[in-house]
Amino acid sequence: MTYLIVLGGDAEDDIVGILEWSVNHFGSSVRDGYLALIEAVLARIADDPELPGSRDRDDLGLGLRTVHLRTGRDEVSPAVRRIANPRHFVVYRQVDEVIEVVRLLHDAMHIPARRILE
Repeated sequence: MTYLIVLGGDAEDDIVGILEWSVNHFGSSVRDGYLALIEAVLARIADDPELPGSRDRDDLGLGLRTVHLRTGRDEVSPAVRRIANPRHFVVYRQVDEVIEVVRLLHDAMHIPARRILE
């Protein structure tokens, strides 16, 4: 079964910010590569919400899971610029047949001190 991916407003804003930062600092090929990587990881989550490399994160909010973008590097087409060291992870939860993507956060953020969902 493939689940429907729904981006929450914060997740959409996170993606826009990540892509803007990427193009401003590294150029359009890196932005395009990062977008392809995000899309690949979201497709993997849609296929298997408990995919290898993902973690339960009830400490952040009930039912939340995370997976780092590095888990999707091999899924990206060789025609797209490979992102050697992606720095973000996806925060999501499954609600019936829907995967709600809550945030995309930088891996240097210290998030366990605060809950993402109350």
